[in-house]
Amino acid sequence: MEERAITRLMRDDEGVYHWVYRLPMFKNFSILKTVLKAMGIGLLITYALILLLVTDGGTNRPDGLGMLIGILALVFVAVVIIAFACYFGVAALYGGYYVAVYNMDDRKISMLQPADQADRNKLIAMFSAAAGALGGNWGLVAASTGITGTLVAESEFSKIRSLKIIPGLGEIRVHAFLTWYTVYVNPEDFGLVAEYMESRSINAKVVHK
Repeated sequence: MEERAITRLMRDDEGVYHWVYRLPMFKNFSILKTVLKAMGIGLLITYALILLLVTDGGTNRPDGLGMLIGILALVFVAVVIIAFACYFGVAALYGGYYVAVYNMDDRKISMLQPADQADRNKLIAMFSAAAGALGGNWGLVAASTGITGTLVAESEFSKIRSLKIIPGLGEIRVHAFLTWYTVYVNPEDFGLVAEYMESRSINAKVVHK
């Protein structure tokens, strides 16, 4: 539990839920998998359009088609290598941990990232101290998270297309239009968050793993 350094769910006076999650990037590669999946889908769509154009809808296949496919394959490999290099570079820069701040109300859920390592450590200490000493009075602590993070992703529940709920990993994978990201929740609060999101994502296909 100490290694994961996760914090409990808090609810402020306006009914907004807040929590912080500290993900060990060298042990949990879910962020890398999400990035690779999004990149792969984007590249496949691009490649399909290119091949469709150069083959004239399948009626004309130029002699250089095999070479073109080979070039596209090399580009794909290069992109994957760059993605891996960037991921591990960022992981090292972040000190091995990715810290995410979540805010959730009846209408939407947002994921933010603290500006720098000092802010991340401050947030974790703040939430941990609040959980241990302040009881249910979360207002001041929770409000402070709204000004310490940069927005990474935000989804209105009504616009979410799919949710993949994976209790064993503490993950809720969200797919909205051209948006893929993962909501991380500690085990004690996972059921509450999963049920809250599922009940409000009325247009989403929900998969339980």
